Order: sequence, then structure tokens, then C-alpha cells
Amino acid sequence: MKNQSGFSLAEMVVAIALMGILGMVISSFLVFAEKSKNEITNEIEDKVDNILAERMILRDLKSSEPSFNNVIIRDDNGRRFFDYVTDRAEQGVDLSSRTLTLQAGVRNEFTFLTTNTRLGGTIMYTPSMAYNVGNPPMDPYQEAELTFHSLNKGGEISKVNPKYWQPGVLLMLDSPALVREMTPTGLNYNRPARSPIFVGAVTGAGETRLRALNLPNFLDMTHPLYPSETVTNEDKFLRDVPPMGGAAPLVRLKAVTIVKYYLEKDVTNKYNLKRAVHDGSQFAMGQLFAQDIQKVVFTRKDPYDAVIYFNIVRKKD
Repeated sequence: MKNQSGFSLAEMVVAIALMGILGMVISSFLVFAEKSKNEITNEIEDKVDNILAERMILRDLKSSEPSFNNVIIRDDNGRRFFDYVTDRAEQGVDLSSRTLTLQAGVRNEFTFLTTNTRLGGTIMYTPSMAYNVGNPPMDPYQEAELTFHSLNKGGEISKVNPKYWQPGVLLMLDSPALVREMTPTGLNYNRPARSPIFVGAVTGAGETRLRALNLPNFLDMTHPLYPSETVTNEDKFLRDVPPMGGAAPLVRLKAVTIVKYYLEKDVTNKYNLKRAVHDGSQFAMGQLFAQDIQKVVFTRKDPYDAVIYFNIVRKKD
């Protein structure tokens, strides 16, 4: 005779219970694996974002030479962040380290000037190219009349570098000749020697004039030899540029970019680091750099050191 009996009720209950336990274990393992995968993915993405942000900031800061002694930015202790001294024998300038911190409720933005290397290198500019020279007077002791026309008179800049003379491009005039700031009592040794500067935006093709920036309290465009006078246009700069060693003045023309790093709160009340570029009229929409930021610290060891260090501090969960 064959045994026709199947599983007993008790055996079926035990089997179902074991299958349930096994299913719970597998389900827990899959949930844990998915969670671990998401955490690793998020960590990798955060590190990639950090690397990209740090590379972009590093590139900007490496090109920030035009900011030194020209940008009026105070650090956390009220010192001029971009004071830069080239001579170790310098006396009078505060030689303390500089620290500038972006932190919600304290300071939200850091704006500076960088060289726009993407458009090409510096042009050595001859001031006479920008002027119409009148007929020589009969009196040999009287100068001929000079009338300013344009930096691009005769298309000179367009010939040297056509990328420079495009609408919206920011151009900076300065000189290798660094001079002391004059005061009613003499030279001001509490400020590093500097060149006069002018920064303006190209308004159009051809023989046009530059448009002065509308950024109050950003650039120091006072003339160091005449502190009561401001260099308001390219004509004023060229007429008063200091000579070098008693010879003809040397003028440099370079393309620059104004960059702003700032903290902005999102809908989740987290502060994110963004970067915006000035287009000659206003700052464009910011680009997200890093999320959930506690603070960003920019430092310089002392005014002799042109290197700017930075540290992005994220909030910890």
C-alpha cells in the first residue's frame, strides 16, 4: 500500500513561518543594500561637487592679480583684504594676516576682480593712439591740442586682439609704474604703492568709448598722486598716468572679469554657495557651487603673500 498522506497542518505553518522570516531577511538586506548604495552615491556626488567647486574657486583666485591694491574689500577685522606689498622693506602697512569669512548673518558675499585669460594676454598700449593731435602751434613752448577719440581709434585694439573690443567685455587700464598716495603732509606709507586704474565696459564695435562701472565702493579709482581726483574715464587715466623713470608712460590693457561668491538660502532653509559674473551692467544669474554650507573662509598669510587660501565648511548632519 502507498502512503497517500500529505503535509500536516503543523508542518505547513512552520514552512510558511520560515518562508516569512526568510522573506523579511532578504527584504531587509535589499533595503540596506539600496540605502548603502544611495549613501555611497550621494557621498561620491558631494565629493565630485566639492572638487569641481574647489577647482573653479582656485582658478578664479589664481587670476585675481588685478584685485590687489585696487579692490576695496575689508576683511573680518576691518583691514583691506587685497593690500599687497612687493617690497620687503615696506614700512607703515599693517602686515597682519587677512581673513574674510562668508557666513549667514555675518557676511554673505565676496566680490573681486580676475584676469580674463580666456580673451588673451595683456596689451602694451601707446597712449597717443587714442588721440587726435591738433596742428602744432607757432609758439614752441605751447603744446598741441589733444582731443580724446577712442582706445580703439583706427581699430588698433581690434587689429591686435579682436576679442577685446566686443560689447560687454570689461577692460582695465593700469601701469607698471607704482606710486605712493599723496596726502597734505606728504607720502602715505600706510598704503602700498599702486598704479592708477580705470575699468570700463566696451559699449560697441568701432571707435567707441568705455562705459564706467556702476559698482560703488568696489574699485579704488582715485589717482594715487592726486587722491582728491577720481579716474572716471580712459581719457583721464591716459592724461595723468605716471611716467617710468622720467621716460614715456607705460600703459597696460587687459581683459578682466568681476566675480562674486555669495551665500543664498534655498526653500529648505539651507545656505548654498553660488558664483555670479558681472556682464558690464549687472551680475548675471548665479551658478550653484556647493550646497548646505556653514561658511567659506578666504585667507592670506600677510600682505607680502599674493596667494589666497580658502576652505569650504559644510554643515554636519
